[in-house]
Order: sequence, then C-alpha cells, then structure tokens
Amino acid sequence: MSRTRWVVDEPDDTAALEVEGRKFSTNDEGAPMMCNLVCQAMGRHVHIDYCRADDPTACTGREEVQHVAKRLLPDPDRPKDYITHNLFWKKSGFKDPYSKEEQATFAKCDAMCSGPEHAGEAGTLPQPSYCTLPMFHQPSDPHGAAPAIGHISNDGHQFTCRNPVVMQQAYHVIFVADRSGSMSSKDKKPLPNTPASGRISSRSNNRFGAVLSSLDAYSVILFNSHVVPVIENDFTSTPDQLLDTVLPHAASGGTNFSAAITNAASVMETHWSTERSPVIIFLSDGECQIADQTMQDLCRTSCRLGKALSFHAVSFGRSSQNTGSSNGGQNSLRRMVAIAQDAQNNAPRNPLAPAAVTVMSSYTDALDTVQLAETFLGIAESLRKPRGSLMQLSSRRT
Repeated sequence: MSRTRWVVDEPDDTAALEVEGRKFSTNDEGAPMMCNLVCQAMGRHVHIDYCRADDPTACTGREEVQHVAKRLLPDPDRPKDYITHNLFWKKSGFKDPYSKEEQATFAKCDAMCSGPEHAGEAGTLPQPSYCTLPMFHQPSDPHGAAPAIGHISNDGHQFTCRNPVVMQQAYHVIFVADRSGSMSSKDKKPLPNTPASGRISSRSNNRFGAVLSSLDAYSVILFNSHVVPVIENDFTSTPDQLLDTVLPHAASGGTNFSAAITNAASVMETHWSTERSPVIIFLSDGECQIADQTMQDLCRTSCRLGKALSFHAVSFGRSSQNTGSSNGGQNSLRRMVAIAQDAQNNAPRNPLAPAAVTVMSSYTDALDTVQLAETFLGIAESLRKPRGSLMQLSSRRT
C-alpha cells in the first residue's frame, strides 16, 4: 500500500473521503489502510484506473466501466475511468477476497436518496437509502411506470423509500439564467432524445436551448442587459407547462449580473416560506462584474428571513483551462460563490435540522450540454457518496 495514493473525485479538490474514521484527500498515501480491508470499509464503491481506450466514447454504455470526464490527480493529463469492484479484482490477477454477499453489495449503485429523513437526527446515525440498480446502470425513466415499491428519482435512480418530493418540497429553487447574445452560439445544443428536444430545438437550437433542456425550478428569471421574471413560486405546473412559458424567450443583448441578483433577492423575499430553504442556480457564459455588496445583501436578506441561501454558480461553455486565459465572468462567479459560502458558514445553525438538509454553495464549469444537465440534477436530485479509490503510482497503460 506504500506505492498507492488516494484519488478523491469531488468538486472541491481539498475534499476528504472518510474511511474507518480516517479522512483521506487526493494524493494522500495509502499506507495507513490494509489493502484487504479497504473495499469492506467503503461499502458500495468504485475503483479508479487509467483509461485504456483510445476514444473515451468507447467507455459509454459499458456495464463495468464509466469514463471520468474531469482531470484527476495523480497524472491529471492521463484520462481515467471508474471501474466496478468486480472488474478491479479481475484486472489485479488476484482472487477477490470478499464474500459473495459483500461482492453483491459492492456491485450496486452508490447513489443515495436525497430525502432528509435518511440523514439521521441529533444523536442517531444516518440511515441512507441506496439505489437498487447496478453501479453503472442506464437512467430509468422517471415518467414511466412507477415501481411497485419506492420511487424513481428525476436523474433515473430507483429507491425503495418514499419519494422525498411527494413527502415535502423542501426547497424553493430559483433559476437565474443568462440569455444574452452569446447564448445564441450553436456550439452547444439542447439535450437530444428527450420528450421536449424537438420543441426546444425548433425555437432555440443553441446554448440557451441547452439551458432550457435542463430546467427544473419553481421560479425562473432570465436576464441580459435587463431582467425578465418568467415564473415565480410555481409549485403546481407540469414540466411541459413551465417549458411553454420560457420557450418564447430568445438569446440577445448584453449581460447584467447585478440586476439579475437584485431581482432574485426580490423573488426570494416576496415568496419566502419557513417550510422551504432558498436555492439559487445562477448560470452565465458571459463576462460581467458585480460588486461584493450586491451578493452580500442577497445573503444577508436570506439569513435575516431565517435561513442561509444555497447559491450555485454554473459557468457554461467556457473554460480558462482550455483557453489558457483568465475569464472575467468565471472570476465573478467564483467570487459570488465564495461570498455565499462565507455567509452559510457564519449563519446560525438550526439544531433540529439534519446536517444533510444544508446544501453548500458551489461553483461548476459545465463545458457541454450533458455536463450542464448533470450539474442541475446533482444539485437538485439524488445524492452520491464521495467517490474515492487507491491508485498504484506505477500503473501504466498496457
């Protein structure tokens, strides 16, 4: 184990994976863990290995392999794959030391139901509800026939527990989307093969259409140089009805972050409910500056009303890693998230609320339509255990 390093796949590079009471971060040595106990300690888990395919698309749809889209240490320029426990031991050349029952558990999906009832109250241990399907299953249709027991989440995982959306709508999700002229770029297009693909593509076959194909919110604000509150506090309309409301809008004009945030604060305060926590998803592909004071006022308003704001900024279609230059829009978005995180960390805690109910603010680069959809589903739908694995330092493609 002295020749191994931990790899932890989380949005925050400093995130830690807890195993047997010890916390490990990316690049930590594997020596403290005995190799024959790691899998047992992690429960449902994946392993991470270097990708052996010349084309990452060759990993798509495979039962025991899932390509990792992001760059991971060690050797971040070498593509990597998630692989199942079973495949890891087949490739190792050694006999799997775990029992048949343990192997069956390790083969199951690691997604967890987002219902706060699974988090555990003060003094009690969490009781997670896991997806019942295989680790790298194809998403189930949430609009298809309901399972005899349990529910299917919007991102296609199947659980045996009650649907948390039916039990309580715990969040007021306010979607704030850039519809400036740059969003008319056709380098990104709506998700294909969905019931709404044709309708969206016929109106906005571009970046803005890609955003609409991932829409899932109770309030929707569109902005360019000006702000248009399209939907406010709507918990009753169907997805098709929401789409009918936003489709007439198109991408054009400039970008004004300040006006968008000020309007979002107004919508949040006007429709404040003690039963729902505020969540803002803020998306832009453009460059714009915003004063710290504007974001601080938004966060202070939320805390004053009773709950800290969960703010998620998504930079769509651009990456300073790819362009080699600093993007002013990205810098502003990251700063907005930092202010929201600081407000959350300093807000008074509700001792009766499980920790899992708090959704920490985040920043995400969504470089294509699939990543964009996954970002929104990740914020609003099922949870996933932090994924981590030990990797051999000497591992090379063969």
